[in-house]
Amino acid sequence: MRKATLLLLLTFCNFIFASNTTTTSNIDSDSSIQIIRLNYTAPNSASRELLLAFTSDNAATDGVDYGYDATVSSPFNNDLNWLIEDNRYVIQGVGAFDNNKQYLFGLYNEFSGEATIEITSLEDFDTDIDIYIYDALLNTYTSVKDTAYTVTLDAENYTDRFYIAFNQSEENTTDETTDDTNDETTDDDNTTADEDSNTDEDSDDATSEEDTTDSTEDTNTDLGLKIKYIKGLNQLKISVKNNNTISSVIVYNNKGAVLKTKQNINAKKTNIRLNRRNKRLILHITTNTKTIIKQIVLPRRD
Repeated sequence: MRKATLLLLLTFCNFIFASNTTTTSNIDSDSSIQIIRLNYTAPNSASRELLLAFTSDNAATDGVDYGYDATVSSPFNNDLNWLIEDNRYVIQGVGAFDNNKQYLFGLYNEFSGEATIEITSLEDFDTDIDIYIYDALLNTYTSVKDTAYTVTLDAENYTDRFYIAFNQSEENTTDETTDDTNDETTDDDNTTADEDSNTDEDSDDATSEEDTTDSTEDTNTDLGLKIKYIKGLNQLKISVKNNNTISSVIVYNNKGAVLKTKQNINAKKTNIRLNRRNKRLILHITTNTKTIIKQIVLPRRD
């Protein structure tokens, strides 16, 4: 009966996505189904309504369920969808609400600019819940329960970065390598990816202690991660301790563009030369045991 109810709900739910158009749906729902409605506004002002439905008796799953999930009939170049088994959906039906679960978005952009996700309604929840947008690149959780989430994005597709979450399971860490927090230097957001190997330009022999800032240390003592910024060379010096080794490092700017990659390091320390001036960086440092995401704020270069 409940499956038929949700199937009827999906049948009468008309989702339209077009430039400069925002749509709503009038849905009569069974109290056994809890619903979260979201609205997405793309950089070109196009709008998409999404629905996430929880079945209290676990009639639906996190996978594809006939009668519970509604596919995107006509994919658009500027859109936000649920991703289920690599396919795009506008409605996702899942099992009973679990605040430890996260559900993946597919965000598609042919224009750069600001994108916004907001919660438009919660239906049939007996208790108060928290709702976040999880950014897997920045490792941040942003509450969207009372305030819309806005992010500036480049023109590309994001199919493994954004999730809806209900539990802030990790604390975001931002490290400042200097006390100069009032620097107004802006990021160079047009930096392109630069594949890098272990070349002489990243040699530890080129560093000078008088050119380094104070190092930042990871709170995970068994890893012993340290990061130093070498002002004179515009270079990052990264090291680990104990039995750990660094496998690879990817450097992003604060909008998610890759600035530098260094693969097959397999050493306890490495240097990364930064070709352009970016104040705020996100580092994905992969070791032989784990991947650490660190945000750092560089000092102003004199």
